[in-house]
Amino acid sequence: MFLEKELKKLETKKNSLEKKDIDLIISDLDDTLFSTHEIIKKDYRKWRRWWEWNIFLKENPHIIKEIIKNEYKNKDFPQTIVSKLRINHDLILTKWIEEYQIPKFKATWLDKFNYIITEHFDEKITETIKYVINTLWFIPSKIIVYEDRPDIFIENKKIIEDFLWTKLEIIYVEMDWNKGYKKLEKITWL
Repeated sequence: MFLEKELKKLETKKNSLEKKDIDLIISDLDDTLFSTHEIIKKDYRKWRRWWEWNIFLKENPHIIKEIIKNEYKNKDFPQTIVSKLRINHDLILTKWIEEYQIPKFKATWLDKFNYIITEHFDEKITETIKYVINTLWFIPSKIIVYEDRPDIFIENKKIIEDFLWTKLEIIYVEMDWNKGYKKLEKITWL
């Protein structure tokens, strides 16, 4: 229902956009560009998942600073996907709380790219469409999504393609910690 309302609002704007033979890359951050495996095994994270982790971080901002300093600042991570991202064009679309994500972007120097932080996974679809219409101002011929949890894009592939008159290519990502990638696999069964 929410998605339908958002699409309705964007319909007129979309119809005035030019279609260009240029692709758009969208990538997740956590466990797609930068692995969180080391952080998950730390004592303060072991039993906390999803919203419990968010609440814990909001209540303990000093922990965020500690994590960023110890786990993100000056750390090497794979550049395979990052090297494909174009400044002022492609997008890092991630979920979590801003108080935690923004310092991660800054510590890894990924803040030079366009990024959007959502609270919920399902918002990634609306934000993708809004980004194309309100920021790119043209319809790309293809949107390539790199994601360790691509379900939301898989479920909404047809909606994105039909609404934006484009092709959606989804690449499943599995990291090998921050050493590289075990898998970068195009989902072809759609």
